Amino acid sequence: MKRAIITGVRRIGYEIAKSLLEKGWSVGLVYKGSEHVYKELRESFGDRVYGVRADLSLWQEAEGSTRELVQLLGGVDALLHLSSPYEPTPIESLREEDLDYHFKPIAQAFVVMCKEVFPYMLKNEGRTKGRIIAFGDWATNTTPYRNYSAYFLAKGALHTAVKVLAKEFAPHVLVNAIALGPTVKPPDFSEEKWQEYVNKTPLKRTVSIKDVVKLTELLLEVESMTGEIIMLDSGRHISGECS
Repeated sequence: MKRAIITGVRRIGYEIAKSLLEKGWSVGLVYKGSEHVYKELRESFGDRVYGVRADLSLWQEAEGSTRELVQLLGGVDALLHLSSPYEPTPIESLREEDLDYHFKPIAQAFVVMCKEVFPYMLKNEGRTKGRIIAFGDWATNTTPYRNYSAYFLAKGALHTAVKVLAKEFAPHVLVNAIALGPTVKPPDFSEEKWQEYVNKTPLKRTVSIKDVVKLTELLLEVESMTGEIIMLDSGRHISGECS
């Protein structure tokens, strides 16, 4: 039975966790304010679901929650990191706490958790012993937009961490990322603002959750891809400048 640890379980993470559970995986969830998601999945899939509450902005909690879930799962085959605050931070009013609020749970926690799962993954059988997937943002690689400086600095560090850890963990653990475009409307976006974002994609539609799940599952099966950041953004990266 395959075992995955997933962070960021409210929206996209929930759909990925549910799909993996339906395919027979065991899943460990790291959540901060989404205990209801853990309880819902636990009720549906029983003792193949584990959950640990943690604040991933704290190094020790990222470390401790990972260790606890590895023990509960009896090992680990995959780590999927979706946890990602997303708040506007205009550069003229940027504060130290804004950087910490984004960087620590997005990039720092990813590195800490990867460091923790790596030795456990090496105990698995086969040439490919583990797979790690980060979830980035399409605009980080192309045209980051205004007023989200802390978020994009954190995502940029996350993208770099994918490449660094892919080399550090080779040849037995694969590290890749999916750089998403507009997928699920942020809670603080109006419908009008969200539609403006969607309309900037060449396909004029949001990224399909089904596509996200399918691409994730592909990256959990590949044997010869590492250090890759895949755009899944309805073509947004080819449509020009951002505001």
